[in-house]
Amino acid sequence: MKKQILILLVSFCALGFSQDYQSIYPSFIGMNLNEIETNSEWGILQKATGDLTKNGLDDYAIVIESNDSIPEKRCLNCKLRKAKPRIILILLEHNGEHKVTIQNNKFIARGDEGGMAPYIEPELSINEGLLTIYYQYTRSNQSYFFEYNNNQMNIVKAESMLVHSATGDYNLNVYDFINGKLTTKTGNISEDEFNTEVIPIVNKSKTLSEFKEMYEWQITQYKHL
Repeated sequence: MKKQILILLVSFCALGFSQDYQSIYPSFIGMNLNEIETNSEWGILQKATGDLTKNGLDDYAIVIESNDSIPEKRCLNCKLRKAKPRIILILLEHNGEHKVTIQNNKFIARGDEGGMAPYIEPELSINEGLLTIYYQYTRSNQSYFFEYNNNQMNIVKAESMLVHSATGDYNLNVYDFINGKLTTKTGNISEDEFNTEVIPIVNKSKTLSEFKEMYEWQITQYKHL
């Protein structure tokens, strides 16, 4: 009897924790820009302005960060650890007001997920209708390019650059989802010549809403976005 009660208590606690864990990301869908800017629990980390819908009016891409550290499980085999969650929001102009239409709770890297870099945060920009999410690491960088179409932000391109600190050898991967090809360039930063390899991308393009944690999406063997 005592064993059954213990099992029930453990199950109840686990269920309660799971429900709390799932609710750590509030929904900002439908909120306007002022509500995001004045939120007392989430602060704006990055903000970019530009015309995403190509209607001649500015829109917003915003990364917000929780003021409090919260337990998160960031990969299948990862342990729960405390971090400040980050959320990316897309606010589109409608009838003179900007409202959140797209939200992703997982894709933006947390501050301590920069590898050798002690702290990392994304840089956002909007140019010619494209949203760019850029990360600068210690010896590499990563870029994602999204375009608004059919009420979604669709990835159209990505770039991954790695430079070896001792030799200067580099590896540049350019993912072209419009033409379905991955171009890899290898060489040395001190030389003009480089090698090029082009292979087809068989993966279906993703929307920003569909992205999970960074580098969870395998494009080919050893290459992830």
